[in-house]
Amino acid sequence: MTVSSAPTHHAPTHQAPTHPVRSTRRLRSLGSAGRTATLLGLSTTLTLAGCGTTTDGQSAGTSPAGTASASPSAPPFTPATGGELNLYTWTDYFPTAMVERFKKETGITLKVSFYESNEDLEAKLKATDGAGYDLVVPSDYMTKVLIDAGLLKKTNPTSLPNGKNLAPAFLDVYFDKGREYSVPYLYGTTGIAYDSALVTTPITSWKDYFAGPAAAEGKIGIFNDQVEVVNAALRATGSKPCTSDPKELQAAQDLLVAFKPKVKTVSSEGNTGRMSSGESVVSMLWNGSAHRAKAKRSTIVYVYPSEGTALWQDGFVMPKGAVNEAQALTFLNWMMDPHNIAEAANAQGYNAGYTGIEAYLDASMKSDPAVVVPATEQSKVAPVMPCDAKTNNAYTKIFEAFKN
Repeated sequence: MTVSSAPTHHAPTHQAPTHPVRSTRRLRSLGSAGRTATLLGLSTTLTLAGCGTTTDGQSAGTSPAGTASASPSAPPFTPATGGELNLYTWTDYFPTAMVERFKKETGITLKVSFYESNEDLEAKLKATDGAGYDLVVPSDYMTKVLIDAGLLKKTNPTSLPNGKNLAPAFLDVYFDKGREYSVPYLYGTTGIAYDSALVTTPITSWKDYFAGPAAAEGKIGIFNDQVEVVNAALRATGSKPCTSDPKELQAAQDLLVAFKPKVKTVSSEGNTGRMSSGESVVSMLWNGSAHRAKAKRSTIVYVYPSEGTALWQDGFVMPKGAVNEAQALTFLNWMMDPHNIAEAANAQGYNAGYTGIEAYLDASMKSDPAVVVPATEQSKVAPVMPCDAKTNNAYTKIFEAFKN
């Protein structure tokens, strides 16, 4: 079994978290205003999670009724025309082509480095007191953790020219009331992917996943992320995330320890390639990764586990130690253009909460049930809120018992 560790460009040595950890990810809304309820039907859930629907037919730079508008009290925005910008984000989560195009269009050199989990990101920012990076990309709950810890600067995205493109449901979210600190990037779900050409009995649940189909023995992937993993094990054993019941936590640990011999890789990196190449036959996977893997191996199926799974949203935030603020704001405004955010969405297989994005999304995105949550699956996805410190410490012990 291979267990990944954060590369040298990731965060420092693992520390016990004080809150839940999430590995990447990201959910998206698709379709026109009229179609979105049919395509996603998740408006209430998405609003709670900080996600929402998009409006169709708006081109870049337009400002449909009900969307964000620039703050009248905000100072004039002057884009930077040179310099550099340091972005710290999830592995394989920002297209190289966009790095090059951003440089060509703005004159700013974008330097990108990577981490594997929200925990890695938090540890890095705490160790440096928010220095070293100009923008980072935490998930929803981690954004709130960083705000509460005083590690972020306000960016006030609605005061930027392209802030008018933010979809209404993304403006007032539980983790950043009023959208003062964060700019939405992508959003998605965490589920299971399997190769139906090899696994002939459908996998429908976390229980099935941890049972380890015989055809997948030694070819199963799982995230190197204690919250995703422990929550999945809790669901599989009939419990709910953030339980403090010792018996329920022990049952999850026992399941994971028994599952370990069947696992090939514990990693939040490279899972798309392992599934598409056939190196992995079954894997815990984000829906965008599944979308990309299916493009190369059509027999891959993405599963919304019957016990439920996580709905998440990631966003750009500015650490308090950022030194290239003008370049960061220029990047944020650039990313809020529907054409630009759609390029990232298409490349990663996730959607984003901006009006006008529909016109630029690939047809394959709109037809994929891994991206467009089917009506029969919508009740299974929901945001996972932070656990308390005691429960998080229990998660750490369970996950270390699994990995070690």
